[in-house]
Amino acid sequence: MGCLSGIVNFILYIVNVVFLIVGILLIVLGSIMLSDLSHFNGSGEDPNTIPICITVLGGLIFVVSFFGCFGIFKQSACMTGAYTSMMFVLFILQLVLTCWVFVNRNAFLGDMSNLVSNLWNNKDYTAMGLLEDAFGCCGNTGYSNYNSVNLPVPGTCCGYLDRSSTCMDSYVYQSRPGCNSKFTEFWYDNMDIIRWSGLGICIFELVVFLIAGALTNCMRRQNAGGQAYA
Repeated sequence: MGCLSGIVNFILYIVNVVFLIVGILLIVLGSIMLSDLSHFNGSGEDPNTIPICITVLGGLIFVVSFFGCFGIFKQSACMTGAYTSMMFVLFILQLVLTCWVFVNRNAFLGDMSNLVSNLWNNKDYTAMGLLEDAFGCCGNTGYSNYNSVNLPVPGTCCGYLDRSSTCMDSYVYQSRPGCNSKFTEFWYDNMDIIRWSGLGICIFELVVFLIAGALTNCMRRQNAGGQAYA
């Protein structure tokens, strides 16, 4: 292969090594979430859905990157061709997901709002405490939610890590908005980042797919030339 092909090979190999590491980290993260986040059991949905999705995504990235690394390192047209096909499938799936996020923005935000409402309605106060601590909020729609169910305002509404303590500073918890609006607002503010990042990933995957396809054809021509010469 020429100098340009060698450079492209090296760059693509490094990219796949990085994604190989990312895949491993996602698998580890998903496994930790599966073991440690089981307290989100009041959302009305399978609490393991998100960790399982992260783990599967990490495994998929790992497998695809492995094919890319091994195929480029061994100059195997078969492995690199399989990697090219996988990248095309990933590109299509990512494109569909990105289009769904662009089109169904309001539906996604509605799902996030319903998630918090389900946590409150199912009395999953442990999960509510985590939201209150992370987003600086109180209750589902406000501190009055605790008064309506005859519960004291928990310490997490005052910024305490210990939820079992009672929040006595009425000025603090009365000034805090409900977790429903804060959680939805978080996703609303970051929706553009999510959408354009997804589009950027699609473009990146398309470029990698085209480069991998060109390398596969180059390897096949080289192998065919070597066999003809033999």
